[in-house]
Amino acid sequence: MSPSIPFLAAAPRSMLFVSGEKPERFAKAMSAGADLVCVDLEDAVAPAKKEAARADVLRWLAERPSETSQPAVALRLNAVRTLDGLRDVLALATASVLPDWVLLPKVEAAADVQCVQAWLGARCPKLVALLETPGSIDGAGAIANAGGALAALMLGGADLSAELGAQFGWDALLYARARILHAARAADLLAWDVPHIDLKDPDGLAEETRRVLALGFDCKTAIHPLQIPVIHDAFMPPAARIEWAGALLAALPADGASGAFMFRDSMIDAPVIRNARRILARAGHC
Repeated sequence: MSPSIPFLAAAPRSMLFVSGEKPERFAKAMSAGADLVCVDLEDAVAPAKKEAARADVLRWLAERPSETSQPAVALRLNAVRTLDGLRDVLALATASVLPDWVLLPKVEAAADVQCVQAWLGARCPKLVALLETPGSIDGAGAIANAGGALAALMLGGADLSAELGAQFGWDALLYARARILHAARAADLLAWDVPHIDLKDPDGLAEETRRVLALGFDCKTAIHPLQIPVIHDAFMPPAARIEWAGALLAALPADGASGAFMFRDSMIDAPVIRNARRILARAGHC
């Protein structure tokens, strides 16, 4: 991963969604071991309960203890082009406490991100743009360059599959994943993946997590606490790779300056060294 990517120190491996209309579940979600917990005001909240959920979530944010051992908190708003989304942003603009991250669903253009940034001003949390339509996938590069507090792009696979008339599976979403990853990296952003929705398929979740990591994604999101340890296990590089990376970095000159050289019968150059550092960073994070 490029060292220039902003917010890298706070980059989560996992994010667990919890419904904004179920405040009794917030504590359980916070104790599930996820790096980030996202309270959802969009798809997980019935239309008639949006106002009450918004008030409950902002009250919970204001009252929860500020403990360093707690995971970071995200809030998924309603789409900013809807009245409920506008109400969400207006409520955040006057809230006493804001979440660490804000997820913006159904982003169609850079202006969607820029408006939220302008409305929240200097207090704006890190923003994540969810790309969930064919148009947003085509425009991923422009959206990624919205600037400001935009920190990550995320695949909204369920909505995208529905709009495409495609299966919600690996093959159908591979093109979208690649577009999102390339757009994110070109703009020095993080890339987050859609949850695996089959709760009875931990092996499938583990395999899908390994595959998105191989593409270059940084975070796998989840919809149930039991998915978190599966995701974290998939993040851990094999022991042999960790040993190789550690030995390679130990072989570098003390001043860190090195051109191409041989190591264990392989030619090593700057990209290989960056990959070794990424392996060790991921192992340390796990």
